[in-house]
Amino acid sequence: MKTETELVKELKDGFTSAYDELFNTYGNRVYKFAFSILKSREDSEEIVQDTFFKIWEKRRTIDHEQSFKSFLFTIAYNNIMTKFREKAKEKKYREYFITNASDHYDQEESILFDDIQNQVQKIIDRLPPRRKQIFILRKENNLTYKEIAGKLGISSKTVENNINLAIKYIKTQIGKDSLIILLYISLFL
Repeated sequence: MKTETELVKELKDGFTSAYDELFNTYGNRVYKFAFSILKSREDSEEIVQDTFFKIWEKRRTIDHEQSFKSFLFTIAYNNIMTKFREKAKEKKYREYFITNASDHYDQEESILFDDIQNQVQKIIDRLPPRRKQIFILRKENNLTYKEIAGKLGISSKTVENNINLAIKYIKTQIGKDSLIILLYISLFL
């Protein structure tokens, strides 16, 4: 059996057998990692495919002296976060996540999540009135920048600037001390 370093060297040279062996070694781990966050079989399978496709595309740039596993899971994590953000924008997914969160988390985590939601709402309430209005139209009503601009009689650039400033303010007020807070920010901001 070849070492990971040998497999990565062969992968760099375009050997599909090395690619297959790395896929067989890590594919299921990437799937489990994706599923632990996305809670979707289809999305997790897609993450595995996208991750290994990127590995193949970047095979010539992989440093065989560095940890392949770290490289692989960094790509997987970035793919998961991209997918997570896409899904989070879908109102149904938000509702599903919130509804089913209690099935997957214990009472203490549920209370913490509620506390974070309350904390974020208080921070949003401290935004300047116009910025708060724009933020709510975007995040709660899911309107586009153009729709908000038309509704309020301002430019799309003004909407974008206000959204960015609101998110920056909220993030600085919350801090980035825990995965739950980061998850909340990714999901709702």
